[in-house]
Amino acid sequence: MKGKQGYKPGKIIMKKHSSRHKKRMLALQVGGLAALGLVILRIANIQHAMGHELLTAAAKVQDVSKVELAPRGEILDSAGQPIAYDVPAYMMDIKISDFSNKKALAQNLSKILNLPYSQIYPLIAQKYDWIQWNQPILATAKDAIEKLYGNGKHATDFSFTATEKRFYPFGSFAAATVGYVGPNGQGVMGIEAEENKLLEGTPGKIVYKQDALGFPLPGTVHTLVAPKPGDSVELTINPVIQGFVDHVMKNLNAKLHPEHATMIVMDPWNGQILAMSNQPDFNPNHYWTATSNALDQNWGVSAAFEPGSTFKLFVLTAALATHSINLNQTYMSGKITIDGRTIHDWNYWGWGRISFLKALEYSSNVGFAKIAMRVGWSNLMHYLRLFGLTQPTGIDLPDEGDSILFPPSQEGKIELATTGFGQGIAVTPIQLVDGVSAIANGGTLYRPYVVQKIISPQGKVIKTIEPHVVRRDIAPASVLATVRHGMILDVSQGIDNAAYIKGYEIAGKTGTAQVVNPKTGKFYSSRFITSFVGFAPGWAPKVVIYCAVDWPKLPVNDTWGSTTATPAVRQVMKDLMNYYGIAPRTATSAQTSMLTHPAQKTVYIQNLPSLIGDSVQEAQKVAHGLAGSLVVNGNGSTILRQWPLAGSSVQASQPIYVWTSTGRTQEKMPSIRGLTLTPLLQLLHDFGLHPIISGSGFVVGSSIAAGQPVYPGEQVHVSLQAPTLS
Repeated sequence: MKGKQGYKPGKIIMKKHSSRHKKRMLALQVGGLAALGLVILRIANIQHAMGHELLTAAAKVQDVSKVELAPRGEILDSAGQPIAYDVPAYMMDIKISDFSNKKALAQNLSKILNLPYSQIYPLIAQKYDWIQWNQPILATAKDAIEKLYGNGKHATDFSFTATEKRFYPFGSFAAATVGYVGPNGQGVMGIEAEENKLLEGTPGKIVYKQDALGFPLPGTVHTLVAPKPGDSVELTINPVIQGFVDHVMKNLNAKLHPEHATMIVMDPWNGQILAMSNQPDFNPNHYWTATSNALDQNWGVSAAFEPGSTFKLFVLTAALATHSINLNQTYMSGKITIDGRTIHDWNYWGWGRISFLKALEYSSNVGFAKIAMRVGWSNLMHYLRLFGLTQPTGIDLPDEGDSILFPPSQEGKIELATTGFGQGIAVTPIQLVDGVSAIANGGTLYRPYVVQKIISPQGKVIKTIEPHVVRRDIAPASVLATVRHGMILDVSQGIDNAAYIKGYEIAGKTGTAQVVNPKTGKFYSSRFITSFVGFAPGWAPKVVIYCAVDWPKLPVNDTWGSTTATPAVRQVMKDLMNYYGIAPRTATSAQTSMLTHPAQKTVYIQNLPSLIGDSVQEAQKVAHGLAGSLVVNGNGSTILRQWPLAGSSVQASQPIYVWTSTGRTQEKMPSIRGLTLTPLLQLLHDFGLHPIISGSGFVVGSSIAAGQPVYPGEQVHVSLQAPTLS
C-alpha cells in the first residue's frame, strides 16, 4: 500500500527461488563461457596434446561406444501445429591448431553460424589442438563449411557427427511455458522439462573408431542399438490467443520495463491455460543470450507475492457465504484502529458512511479490514482452502510456487485485517487466476493444465487429459452471482473503469501492492507489484485473464494496476471478444429490468429506459418509480436529452439529469464528487462544460461547487485521486 500506514509491514516480498531454480542458474553460470561462445574445450588428454607420448600414440586407434540421443518428440499447440521439434543437425569438431590465420577462421564461422566474431575469436585463438562446438549446427551450416574448406588443406580439420537439434519455429512464442533443451539434450523449464521423460524417448548406442586426438574416423560410425523416438505432447495453448497476449506483453515490456510481468488466460469452464506469457521473455533457439530474469523461472507459476486488492474478491465471497455482512450495511470509511495500529483508506478521509458494496467499488481498505474482522480467521481460512489458495494448484509445469499465509501462531487481529485487503500474505498468479475462475463459473475449482494429449511417434493419440475438478460448490450460486455483479460494477461505475468495454459487462479488480525489501524488512518507497484480474463477457464468462507487473518504471503517483496491468488486459479482452465472435449487448428495449441481489437490499437498474420525448411529468413518474430523483434543466415541457444514457446500468437512487430546451441556458453545476472518469466526462459533456482533468481515480474536488451557476462552454477544473491500494 502506498503512503504511510500505522501498522507494521508484512515480511513478504515474493517466494524465494526453489533449489531447482538455484541449480539451474548455477549450471547456466558455470557453463556461461561455453553457452555464450558456443564452444567448449574437450576434456580428453588436452594436457598431452603437444607431448611426445601423444605423437607416438597418434597412430593408435581406439574403439569407442557412445550414447545416441533419440529424436525428441514434438510439442504442439492446441491446433496441432508444431511449436518445438527436432531437425537434422551435426556435432562439429575443429582442429584449430592447423589454422595459422585464426582471425580468418573466426570471421568465416561468424558469417556461417550467424554469431558475433567477438564471441568466437577469443576461444579459437587459444593454444589448444582442437575444440568441439557445444551446440549442434544445422545441415546448411555444415554444407557451407564443407564447401569453404572441404577441398583444401583443411579438409580433414573438421569432423561432423550426425545428431538432432531442437528448433522453435516461432521463436519466443510461449517461451516460458514451452521451455528449451540444454546442451546435454535435457529439457529445461516449461514442458520441455516437465515432460522430458516422454519427449526424450529411449536413447540408443553407437560405436566408432577414433584416433588418439579423439576424432571419429570417417566411415567407422555404426548404430549398435537404435534409439526409440519420444512421444509428442499437444498443449492447450491456443496459437491465436497466445499471439494476442505475446504482442500485448512485448508492448508492455517496452513501455514499462518491469522486473517481471506475466499474463495468464484461462478457460474458467475446464481449467485449460489458453495463453501464458512472461516478460522479459527469450528465444529458446538462442536461450544463452537471454537475461537471468527470463531464464530464472516461469514467473506466472513460480513467484508468490502480495496480491493486493484482487484478494478482496475471496474475502467478500467468504463474508457473504457466512452471512457475516450484508452489502447494504454501511460503515464509516477513512480509517480504522486495530490493536493500536491505524489503517487508512487511500484518500485518508474516506467517503463518509458508505455501504460494503461501495467498499469494493472504491477499493476501501478500511471496509475490507472490517469485513475480514467480521468473517474471522476460521471462516476466512476455510474459504481460502476452498478456493485453492492454501496449496499449489498442481498445474503440469515445473517449479510451481505456493502461497504464504499467516501461521496459526500469528493469526492476530491486525494480521486478519491486512489479509482482508491482500497485504502481509502472498499467492502465485496461477493460484489467483484459478480462484477467480471459480467465481466466474459459479463455484467449480478446476486444476489448471497445459498438456491435453500425448501422441505416439506414429501419430496415434495415446492419452487425452480431461479436465480435473478439484472442488464443486465452493459457495452458494447467489453469493457468487453477487460477487460477479460487484466486479462488473467495479469496472462500469467504480475505480477500475479503465477496463470498461461498452456492451460486454467486463468484470474485474485491480491490485497495487508494495514490495518488502528483504534486507531491511521495510517497504521499498518506489517499487510496486500492480495487477488486474477479470473476465468477459459478464453474462457468460468466456475467459479469465490475470496480468501482474513487478516494478513498472513509472513515477510513483502513476503506478497503479489501472495504469499498468489493466490496459494490457483490456486490449486482450477486446481481441478475444472479436476472436470468439461475441457481439456486445445494446439497449434494445425501453423497459426497465430490476435486479435485486440476494445478499443486499440495494437495487440496480439494468437498461435504464429512454426518457427522450416524454413530458417532464412522465419522466418524474419514471424516476419516482425507480426510487431516484429527476434533475430538470431548462424551461421546456418535453425531454430532449438525458444522463445517464438509455441502456445504462445504474443504482436506483442515482439522480437522472434531463434537458428540456434546445438552447443552452444557465444551469447549476451537478454533484460530481466520487465519480470516475468515464461517467464524469459524459455528464459534463451533457452540461456543455469543458473539463480540465488532473489525476486519476475518483473525483475529489472541482473548481465549481455543486449547485453553483454554470454556462455552456465554461471550463471546470476537476481533480481525481486514485487509491493507494486498488
